[in-house]
Amino acid sequence: MNPSSAPRLIAVIGATATGKTPVGIEIALARGGEVVNCDSRLFYRGMDIATAKPSESEMRGVPHHLIDILKPDEHFSLGEYLKLARATIADIVGRGKLPVLLGGSGQYVWALIEGWEVPEIEPDPTLRADLEQRLETDGVEVLARELVAIAPEIASDTDLLNPRRVVRAIERVQSNSSTSHGSGKKKADDPPFEAIMIGLTVERSVLHQRVLDRLDSMLEDGWQGEVETLLATGYSARDRAMSGIGYRQMISHIADEADLAETIRLTAVATNRLIRHQNNWFKQDDPRIQWFDMTENPGDQVKSILKSTANWISGPDEFLLPAGEG
Repeated sequence: MNPSSAPRLIAVIGATATGKTPVGIEIALARGGEVVNCDSRLFYRGMDIATAKPSESEMRGVPHHLIDILKPDEHFSLGEYLKLARATIADIVGRGKLPVLLGGSGQYVWALIEGWEVPEIEPDPTLRADLEQRLETDGVEVLARELVAIAPEIASDTDLLNPRRVVRAIERVQSNSSTSHGSGKKKADDPPFEAIMIGLTVERSVLHQRVLDRLDSMLEDGWQGEVETLLATGYSARDRAMSGIGYRQMISHIADEADLAETIRLTAVATNRLIRHQNNWFKQDDPRIQWFDMTENPGDQVKSILKSTANWISGPDEFLLPAGEG
């Protein structure tokens, strides 16, 4: 594909709590864009507070796609996401709008940007039941270490903090469904998009404090009540989305297995692990990403980001980042 014929796309990426949502919305407002969610935590209905899902007022009238599309117990593979996201992007472009990809789920971001072809694997119910039992008895850390040992390339493409993704990855390995490409994926020969990637970073100690402040806000906004409502609806920690950060910890608190202070501490620890994992997906030395430090004077940085995207739109040859490399 000739890059000049590829659809244009702006991606705003980075770790949790770096401010991706407001920056993405500013870009969309300035450039006639619509947001395409690339944060796997935002797919699920009824899970708003512990995921920091943007409210209607925070969206500021910008259309947001691929949010609230699943129930917490529904399965949603990377291949299914890619199919839906590509159709959504095509629709946005077809209406003369600019897609703004927004999120911190590195696997989903790169799968779109690099044009991965991901095979659909049919689940093995017997193997799945065995792995689910081991997950319950041994914990995700044990299964994650096993995945690293038996298939390091697949492990590098897997969120090792997400129990369901670890289980799914081991299923792929043990069913011999992985391709010769190691991770069961294949990059497109030509970049599917003209993409400029805006990376946001925040100094580590400041980011840690933002995580703690976010947890305080979650409590004030009804974090525990949200989880109690989901449990009362019939969902449990065994459901896919309910095993996510902020949910499994609060479920333990509701079950009197941890006091509130310990729940907050464990959620902060898990969030900081997630941030380290996200930073492994989005490298500071990756030439495809233009990095902006949002630690101080974020308003000035937003102005620089808007200028950079405007220059890219008016002169793509100079500002285009080679999405198909790396």
